[in-house]
Amino acid sequence: MHVTPDHIAHIVQRAKDYGARRLILFGSALETPKDANDIDLAADIPGLEVFLFADNLERELHCAIDIVPLGGDNEEHPFIQYILHKGKNLL
Repeated sequence: MHVTPDHIAHIVQRAKDYGARRLILFGSALETPKDANDIDLAADIPGLEVFLFADNLERELHCAIDIVPLGGDNEEHPFIQYILHKGKNLL
């Protein structure tokens, strides 16, 4: 899949629709968007809505979405710290 600016704009708008406080793009969609196999996102969306957000994006964009919930106690986890430092803030 080639991740385009239009895809990113759609993702950001949908995140806003779900009340996201933060949205971070990381992984291959950030590093090599022309060759990405999926879109890796970290989002601070309340409750289980974060997974509904990802599921709806998969259907709308016809590609795999990997979602990492942000917020709460998980912020100190090394993987979350990696995302926060290496990812691109979209929201």
